[in-house]
Amino acid sequence: MVMLHGWGLSKTDFEASGLAGNGTNTWHWNNMWFAAHGYAVLNYTARGFHRSCGQDPPSGYSYTSDPACQGKASWTHLADRRWEIRDTQYLAGLLVAAGIADPAKVVVTGDSYGGGQSWLLTLSQDKVMLPSGGLVPWQSPGGVPIRLAAAVPQFAWSDLAQALTDNGRASDAGPGAPPPGPHESPYGVEKQSYTDALFADGASTAQYAGPGDPTADLPGWFTAISAGEPTAQNDPLVAQALTQLETYRSAYYLPVPPPAQQVPVFAAQGLTDPLFPGIQLLQMVHKLTAAYPGYPVWSALGDLGHAYAANPHPLWASVNDQANAFLSAVLAGRQPALPRFTVTTVGCLPGQQVTTYHAGSFAALGTGLLRLRSTSPATVVNVTSPVPGPEAVETDPVANGGLPGTTGGCRVMNTATDPGVAAWTWTPHSPLTLAGAPVVHVTVGLDGTDGELAARLWDIDPATGKQALITRGVYRLTAPSPGQTRKLAFQLWPTAWALGAGHQLKLELTPDDSPTWRPDNLPATMTLTHISLTIPIRAS
Repeated sequence: MVMLHGWGLSKTDFEASGLAGNGTNTWHWNNMWFAAHGYAVLNYTARGFHRSCGQDPPSGYSYTSDPACQGKASWTHLADRRWEIRDTQYLAGLLVAAGIADPAKVVVTGDSYGGGQSWLLTLSQDKVMLPSGGLVPWQSPGGVPIRLAAAVPQFAWSDLAQALTDNGRASDAGPGAPPPGPHESPYGVEKQSYTDALFADGASTAQYAGPGDPTADLPGWFTAISAGEPTAQNDPLVAQALTQLETYRSAYYLPVPPPAQQVPVFAAQGLTDPLFPGIQLLQMVHKLTAAYPGYPVWSALGDLGHAYAANPHPLWASVNDQANAFLSAVLAGRQPALPRFTVTTVGCLPGQQVTTYHAGSFAALGTGLLRLRSTSPATVVNVTSPVPGPEAVETDPVANGGLPGTTGGCRVMNTATDPGVAAWTWTPHSPLTLAGAPVVHVTVGLDGTDGELAARLWDIDPATGKQALITRGVYRLTAPSPGQTRKLAFQLWPTAWALGAGHQLKLELTPDDSPTWRPDNLPATMTLTHISLTIPIRAS
């Protein structure tokens, strides 16, 4: 069992002093647990982090004073198949060579940064990518072939560039959804508060490469992306970053393996995770099952992952029970007796019903579509150096619990709408459960050549005067000249949410949702008409 840690963390991420782990994602899912169940467990700190040639502030260690780190590509390459993925394969090979690991029963798991690597290993088809880009069979130093038997990624990305710079073209291809579009064309909107925080976290715990390594120039890429419009769209460093992230660090762009090379997967993904939202899993599953309907992939989604996810213990206990059942079956050569999708609704508000549903596909969770329309037009204006309003501040995932050691949980605040934000409110006739990705339809008249349209969907309780954020999304608009009109259809992030009796749904559209999303540098005025919202729902 190889256990891969998250960004900025170390091998201790999945190390525990008891079977209970941290009570959430490592509950019955840690080195002690698996060792107690007969596994050989490999926990290691990724290349370029902490005492693996990174920086470890508590101990005072730094790669700068470690001779073992000098003259080598010892910096982080950001989950690159040619480096970090090959590291995992090499270390597992050493255990096979020592007679400790079974070459036919290697399993990989990881959370966040480690989860993205788990997906990359899953689709590598037991091939090792060399620094040159060439592929060779995965073998131990003694030449024993090694096969990945199973993978369990936790709250991971499938397309890293899209996760950090989203253009709104992704789709789960469910009922009522727009068709999937290219993820990086046009260039997306930077998830600013998260990219800033992640870069800063790495700056204190990792060794970054510089311009001397164009395959891993994180400082250069970060500076170029952070410059915003119109510089970023035309900067060769941004193009370089997108190409590198797509080609070497995103499982979504790897070929779908044929049946003989398919690795069974059990993936846990968040419905309230603003860094790697549920679409990161759903688009991956859709690609795999579109090619092979019987692809061996199982999924669990709920209020878990990066903040503002609450990560309740009962949810993780259930998810990890399923993951353990999955592993037991796969390693015994049996088909897991699990539903393909397990989805637990978010329990955010006092008394809000939390229910777990099972289905053969994510689309099958919804039993109908709720269509809400408005004939009220609105005009929104993007201004330079915007000042975030109370809603934008409250819904920033980093300032409100987005990094390890901080507190997550849903975003609830007094009912209000920020200045300059267009809003439409509907009152459904009866309680309902949102079960999927809401779709926004809007006709936009763009007075400008570039714009961002961010969306937030709220649950309003008139009895308490409070509103809770259900889900959100963003869409990048571009035009060759001002005065263009376009009909848009884009999905918000998937959710599962019980809307109580008398509660209202509020849709907000705004050109500025900073600091979550980087505000556009270019001025634009957008006229919004023909507003509608289509929501997959599940009958009570």
